[in-house]
Amino acid sequence: MYQQPENSNDNSLMADQMGHTTDSYDSGDNDRTESLLREQDRFLPIANISRIMKKSIPANGKIAKEAKECVQECVSEFVSFITSEASDRCKQEKRKTINGDDILFAMSVLGFDNYIEPLQLYLMKYRDFITRTDKDIKSIGNKDDDGDSSSTNQQEDDSIQ
Repeated sequence: MYQQPENSNDNSLMADQMGHTTDSYDSGDNDRTESLLREQDRFLPIANISRIMKKSIPANGKIAKEAKECVQECVSEFVSFITSEASDRCKQEKRKTINGDDILFAMSVLGFDNYIEPLQLYLMKYRDFITRTDKDIKSIGNKDDDGDSSSTNQQEDDSIQ
């Protein structure tokens, strides 16, 4: 975890802790900003992490900032770990898009077998919902094409006169 150096002018220590070389950190160009943004973008929002953590403790419980930051790093690392494995599978199969099945495969390969069955069920229900929603939207569009829109147009014409 990043710790602010006691001497705030010690850029080499700060750069070392953040995984940057002193040269790029002190360069004064956009490298510093870009590398800091990349590090920040790597983490899930702390507010989301906090909200999920609070659901697991009593209403009057408190969570230290350090604990939230630690979980934030762990969750982000977990997501990267799973995504990397899923991405490797896609590359082997010469595909560019990671899908839910790739994530489940990666979790299985990495030893998270206890999560596979409930996630397969969730994925199946999600896909079913999407399919039904798409069909509903198409059927609504077809009703308008079949003549419902003409009766609406007739009503509009009658109201104008």
